[in-house]
Amino acid sequence: MSRAFGDFYLKHHGLISVPDATQRTITSRDRFVILATDGVWDVISNEEAIQIVSSTSEKHKSAKRLVECAVRAWKRKRRGIAVDDCSAICLFFHSCAQ
Repeated sequence: MSRAFGDFYLKHHGLISVPDATQRTITSRDRFVILATDGVWDVISNEEAIQIVSSTSEKHKSAKRLVECAVRAWKRKRRGIAVDDCSAICLFFHSCAQ
């Protein structure tokens, strides 16, 4: 089942259409931001996500690697029975040589 923002018809079945949102001021120390679904955050901690993204040598592959790690974590957690939706985007703030 998929859903979109504003899908109020399924709220009686436990689906929410209101995203979690926070606000933060970006500083010169910030290197990237990760936007990901709850399927990623349910099995990958903030610290693990930072490690995965920052250690990926080709930055354009960072989101894919993060999702692959999340899917593996789901398969370990649920013994391959179920995997939640895992999607991610990594936005880098500073230009890099890659």
